[in-house]
Amino acid sequence: MSRPLRIEVLGPLRVHWQGREIAAGAQRLQTLLAVLALRANQVCTPEELLDLVWHDNPPGTGLKVLPPYIYRLRRMLPLDLLDRTTDGYVLRLPDDALDLATFENSVRAATLHRERGDLDAAAAEYQRALDLYRGEPLAGLPGQYLAAQRLRLTERRDKIFSDRVDLDLDRGHHADLIAELVPAVAAKPFDERLASQLMRALSADGRQADALEVYTRTRDTLIDQLGVEPGPALRKIHQTILRNEAAPTTRDELPYAGATFVGRTSELTHLAAALGNANASAPPIVAIDGMAGVGKTALAVNTARHVGARYPDGLLFVDLQGHTPGRAPLDIKAALDHLLTGVGVPGPAIPHSFEEAQALWRTTVAGRRLLVVLDNAPDSTTVEPLLPGSPTCGVLITSRNQLTGLDVRERLHLDLLAADDAGALLAQLVGEHRIAADVAASNGLIARCGNLPLALRIAGARLRHRPAWTVAHINHRLDRLGRRLTELTSDGLGIATAFQLSYDQLAPEQQRMFRLLSLLPGRDIDQYGAAALADRTPEDAADLAESLVDANLLLQPVPDRYQFHDLIHDYAADLARTVETPDALDAARDRLLEYYLQACFHPLGQRAGINFVEIGRRPVVQLPDLDTIDKSLTWAEAEVTNLAAAVERAAAEGCHTYTWMLALGAGRFLREGGHVQQHRLVLDLALAATRQLQDREAEARVLRAIGRLVRGKQGVRPSIELYRLGLDVLPADGDPLVRAHLLSCLGQSLRALDPSQALPALEEASRIARELGDDRLLAQTLGYTGILHNNQLDFATALVAYEESLAIFRRVEPSGLMAQVLSGLAGCYVGLGRADDAIEAATMAYQLATQLRSAISLPYALGQLGRAHRLRGELAQAVDIHRRAVDAAAEGGMLPGQMLARLNLGESLVAIGDPGTARGHFEDVLQLAMADKNHQYMLEAWNGLADCAVAGGDVQKAADYLQQALAIAEEFLPPHSARLREKLAELAAAAPE
Repeated sequence: MSRPLRIEVLGPLRVHWQGREIAAGAQRLQTLLAVLALRANQVCTPEELLDLVWHDNPPGTGLKVLPPYIYRLRRMLPLDLLDRTTDGYVLRLPDDALDLATFENSVRAATLHRERGDLDAAAAEYQRALDLYRGEPLAGLPGQYLAAQRLRLTERRDKIFSDRVDLDLDRGHHADLIAELVPAVAAKPFDERLASQLMRALSADGRQADALEVYTRTRDTLIDQLGVEPGPALRKIHQTILRNEAAPTTRDELPYAGATFVGRTSELTHLAAALGNANASAPPIVAIDGMAGVGKTALAVNTARHVGARYPDGLLFVDLQGHTPGRAPLDIKAALDHLLTGVGVPGPAIPHSFEEAQALWRTTVAGRRLLVVLDNAPDSTTVEPLLPGSPTCGVLITSRNQLTGLDVRERLHLDLLAADDAGALLAQLVGEHRIAADVAASNGLIARCGNLPLALRIAGARLRHRPAWTVAHINHRLDRLGRRLTELTSDGLGIATAFQLSYDQLAPEQQRMFRLLSLLPGRDIDQYGAAALADRTPEDAADLAESLVDANLLLQPVPDRYQFHDLIHDYAADLARTVETPDALDAARDRLLEYYLQACFHPLGQRAGINFVEIGRRPVVQLPDLDTIDKSLTWAEAEVTNLAAAVERAAAEGCHTYTWMLALGAGRFLREGGHVQQHRLVLDLALAATRQLQDREAEARVLRAIGRLVRGKQGVRPSIELYRLGLDVLPADGDPLVRAHLLSCLGQSLRALDPSQALPALEEASRIARELGDDRLLAQTLGYTGILHNNQLDFATALVAYEESLAIFRRVEPSGLMAQVLSGLAGCYVGLGRADDAIEAATMAYQLATQLRSAISLPYALGQLGRAHRLRGELAQAVDIHRRAVDAAAEGGMLPGQMLARLNLGESLVAIGDPGTARGHFEDVLQLAMADKNHQYMLEAWNGLADCAVAGGDVQKAADYLQQALAIAEEFLPPHSARLREKLAELAAAAPE
């Protein structure tokens, strides 16, 4: 189906209406249409249009020339799309009406596919975007503005082409690429990326000699015509081909360092030399300090790029937020978590203990050639725990402070740009011809900017986007306003008011969005969060945010996510406090918290657990598409740290109800993501909030959540205390559903310590759930009851409980708890000797846990699947599955799951004839279970050690172990006593006289 209207700028300008091309008019009319199309949905003032369309030949009549062209353009366009506002003109186009918008949508889609690992889909989207180009963009249309846009669009096409080539190389399409790359390299002989791609394709196709010839030809061209050697990336590919190695892929977290990094040659050389680690016994650590805006991060990133070839195992980057206005420095544990993720440690496997995480970090990177950039450090005490110990690693640190408490190899104080470098920077920003036209004025602008890189960039960007301005003109504006020191002010050196120049250019709705975005509590935000803040539609919010990106007032680190530079955030926050009323700011904050709350409590987002907080009727909030489990969990993974920050903001500003509700909503995502410390922090804040509200029912809900977290990390005993406290604080007339949830969780924990107390709690929870008609709670409690009877070896009763629980889950919806019940049912079948039924149930549990990405349910499913195969005599398969269960339990980080997985593995190892390895697992479980006073696992560990002793021929030691297990059984788990006495009798009968 053809689009009603289509404007194409990725080639000669063309306009289509209902599938047929219509004449675009004379050249000047085409130029006007092209300018409006490139600024679609943005207001253009008459002065801007006159400058952008007639810059090369301004008419003597001035603005009077514009209305006739606007009239002709309105007659030409088939729809009433060109509006006149109080400020100017706006061409209102839907996304699919402009080929450039279609191009960017395809690029965004490709990026998402690439991030998700679907390389075929990503390559297809990239090619779809490239196919939109029909030649030189806007060919034949005059004007500096369109010339600049033509260059930008051409470079954008070239970049996407190279990105698609990288994908094709990763997909193994080497031979097909060669024919495509040969003419591309010939057309752009200085493009080292294209040359390296052609070399990789030729080498992968078995044509190493041709690949080396490309390098030689490119190097000769660069030396002969530019006087430079190839960069490190191209040289690295060359060396790789010479060594006949595959090109390595390493993690590279370095941010974009900008296209206009100039000067700093001596500093870069000095830092590169300092990072040399020959004959070193400690890692080279280099600290850069200097004032805000002086370019510390840019220098650090460019240095890291320069020496990157020395560190083939990865380039890591952490913003420690040491001088981020309105935000506390990044927690050291959070920084450690980021670094561990960067070296491949899965989130759930990251220890919650700071000391353990630090030890894991240093152990993991030992011997690796890794460069770490620690940016924006607040102080020495923050940095020191993050430093690797291996001399093969390198560290670059930036801070406004000198960090004298650190023992570093080299310190560099970064000063203002030298005059020559400042001039070179300005020339790159605005063009050599404009600087040469008035050297004195250019030197004057450098002086007015105080030789500060950020101030120069702001001034240069204004010049670049306003071709009619001269350098003298911007100097005149600075002088005429009499605000030079305030126009370029920050920390006494003039940054803040340079932002004001850009801010004044914004339309009122853009200004309001800019101010309100300063309220974002986390690091970044999506269009839906921005929409909530500004009370706009997500589409409007995205358009406004993109316009702020264009104005260099907002950053876009990844597609569709936005964040502030620290200094601009500070400026926006000051504006918000000055312009907005306190009530307006509170309302915007509440809208954002409401968005987070409703997204967190979206049914699919909470499916892996039971949501027993009913948030009730809420204000209408537009949410992203969360209608599949994958989409819901993907949203949560992107927002999880922002959710924790939102809870902290709500607590700090006294929003107690949002604090406890949002903490409970975000809990599952924090737990599954391995953010244990943040999870405990937000729950502690939630608990304090409920006590401030004197809402004892809400307090009981939070205590239940803390108990569940504590049970997985510290064991059952402290969780029991929290559940009982929750029952104590719950009012007598409180929600019986809360009481039932607490009793259900209490019974689950008590079953490991005292089954006689566990069963009454579970029965009472089931009774309440039946009375209230709460199927999810009833299914959960019956599942816990089944586990209790299973552990008591009463398989028939357990089977009844499991089957009723599953019948309920199938009637409502699957969840992570359903996966655990299926695992329990499989264990029951194992106890009854029904191996095939056990395999079927365990397989279903595994598939469901995998679908829901439930790190907690997965190891239980694998554990029972392995037991079922062991029952069927498939011992090697059982051992393999149980090893996977141990790995999954370690990633999940939950203590009970880890103990059970290792017990299962130990039993399978004994069965296959490896009691020596099994013994280590049983001993570890015994130590953990004794610390937790988990009688069930203590008994099983002693029993496993007895089996190891029997296999090793030590009957007496086996009898001693069984006596220990029997003592526990007789006091706490009587149903196991008969089994243990039988084993003791068998040992006695087999013992030699």
